[in-house]
Amino acid sequence: MRKISLYIAISSAFAVTTSFAESSYQQELQQGCAKIKNYAQIGKKFYDQKQYAKAAKQFENQAAWAHFCQLNAEESGIKITGRDVEIANNNVGLSYAKLGKPQWARVWFLRDKDSKTSQYNLKQLPKPQLSTDLQGNYVRANGFGQWDYITVKKQPNRYLIDFEGYYFGLRGLIYGPNLGSFETTMPITAKQANYRYEDCQIKLQFLNDTQNGQKIQVEQNNGNSSCGFGHNVYAGGTFYKVERK
Repeated sequence: MRKISLYIAISSAFAVTTSFAESSYQQELQQGCAKIKNYAQIGKKFYDQKQYAKAAKQFENQAAWAHFCQLNAEESGIKITGRDVEIANNNVGLSYAKLGKPQWARVWFLRDKDSKTSQYNLKQLPKPQLSTDLQGNYVRANGFGQWDYITVKKQPNRYLIDFEGYYFGLRGLIYGPNLGSFETTMPITAKQANYRYEDCQIKLQFLNDTQNGQKIQVEQNNGNSSCGFGHNVYAGGTFYKVERK
């Protein structure tokens, strides 16, 4: 009889803990979603005052929570449209354009590349500057206004290449993402690098895009391996070179 009582007690405690965690998540979600309009208003205030770095930070919060709350509308009770997310992304892009960082502006506009607003804003940017120097920071859009990064550093006779990627689940902005990373090198005269982990193969090709700037095209053939990354983290895709923040 004692064993049964103990089992019930443990189950009840687990249920209370789970219920508390769920309640805490919903509360944090609702509070975050309620701040979206405030982020937009404060961002506009800073933008009008020509404090573009401060504006960009507020608009980045707006963009992150707008996308997150759009996907969690059923739990938050706050309706966010795709147009709301698009406006937030463009607000960030416009702030970076004013900061003299057209590549950061470009990648924010490219998040909604098919929208008329983004297409117009992209046309206002100067043509990207292409260079034979491959070092720098490259980014690829991830969920909730976040980015995956490839950092390329020049060393004697070679480049050191570092990838940091993330996977944001449906609740990832609050609970945090899964992580993945790798390092590899490439001869200074080369334009292609490779990384291998068990049966996972990743190929990185450095290219020039006259419209969008320098980029790295990454192909991942992971077979049955996760490449040593966290669950669902994936390296494949297009990474565009951006200015230092």
